[in-house]
Amino acid sequence: MSRFANLKKVALAIFAIAMLSLLPAKARSATAAANVGEKQNTLLPQYDLSKEIKVQGTIEKIDNSGDTAPLGTHLQVETAKGAVDVHLGMLNLASRKALGLSQGESVTITGMMEDLGGNSVLLARILQTSSNIFVLRSRTGLPVRSLMLRGRSSTSNEKGGL
Repeated sequence: MSRFANLKKVALAIFAIAMLSLLPAKARSATAAANVGEKQNTLLPQYDLSKEIKVQGTIEKIDNSGDTAPLGTHLQVETAKGAVDVHLGMLNLASRKALGLSQGESVTITGMMEDLGGNSVLLARILQTSSNIFVLRSRTGLPVRSLMLRGRSSTSNEKGGL
């Protein structure tokens, strides 16, 4: 496939995402509920900033297998109050490699707890390591499609900006 064709596909995907983000959150939720025949959208929970919490801990496990709902990269973070299952996202941008994460690393995560598939999961919106801050979801909970980071490092190899 030519580079132009790939760029065209990326541009189309960005346009589609932008159009979807213009829809009011309630309309997206109601449409999804009608399509699924449920009162609540279980594919993309309604993100509520008033329920946002911040946890600090150490990464005990990083799982990209997609075996746990929701699909995508999960961290098992050990906090002072116990282990927390943290969902980072579904894209390669939320992978261990892309974020430079490692077991034993200290992290601070801002997100909303949600019960998904019988599991209590922290939907991470912001992930902070000792050197970077990664914005993984928008304030409405939609996954950020390009990696936004802010950190002490000022190298030109960084992706995005905040």
